[in-house]
Amino acid sequence: MDESGSGRLCGRCGADAGNLDRCPRCGAALAEPPAQADGADCDPWDRPRPWTSLVFLGLILPALALALVWWIASGLPWPSGDGDTQTRQDEAPVLADATGATSAPATDAGSPATDTGSPAIGTGSPATGTGQAARQAAGLDDLLTNSHSTRASLSGAIARASACERSGMNAIQNITANRRDQLTMAQALDLTALPEGPALKESLVAVLDASYRADAAFLTWARRHLAKGCTGPIALDPDYRRGLDKSGDAQAAKALFVEAWRPIAQTYGLTHWKADDI
Repeated sequence: MDESGSGRLCGRCGADAGNLDRCPRCGAALAEPPAQADGADCDPWDRPRPWTSLVFLGLILPALALALVWWIASGLPWPSGDGDTQTRQDEAPVLADATGATSAPATDAGSPATDTGSPAIGTGSPATGTGQAARQAAGLDDLLTNSHSTRASLSGAIARASACERSGMNAIQNITANRRDQLTMAQALDLTALPEGPALKESLVAVLDASYRADAAFLTWARRHLAKGCTGPIALDPDYRRGLDKSGDAQAAKALFVEAWRPIAQTYGLTHWKADDI
């Protein structure tokens, strides 16, 4: 064996080939020189560098941690699949519109409260109070008109009953029923908006009460007069005389009433009734 120290031996015969391409002994082609082993002649940058891993761990990982904290703080959604993030972003304007649509009625909700308060402002106005008094005065005038019609027909009914005509008695019966209804309506009147309204109402009730009692007395007389064949003196009949007495009471009450009624009739342009007209 050649001991030239080259360390390059023939693989076929084992001879030392040195730097030759073929073995000097057997002529076999030799392989490429073996790669240079790790040692002092190797490039130090070609060796593994453990400190690069430390640099990665010390710089990259803290940056990733900061990015994660920022993502959580920003409230951005976690992407759960392909296109999920884009879908959630597209939904944001829709939610904003829905919120705006919900808040719009809240602004309009105050409008009815403003309109509701408007009538309350004019409730106690003088015009409203004057209108109420005018309505009460007009209602009283209507009742007096009804009473006037009843009063005008009484004299003719008594004359026919005195002549023994049953139509006269029937007319007195209708007049008495009307007086009763008029008395009931007078008792239910509300005259509180008129000056001295309660006193005026009391005076009218006294008028109609006396008139009703007079008509009822004449009706009793007429029934008995016709039942007896229309005989005997009429002026001496107790019911007929009672009717005359109650008519006098009604006439005195009417005189007091028309004095209280006159200024109200002037104020509201109503009929100036006289005592004989009611």
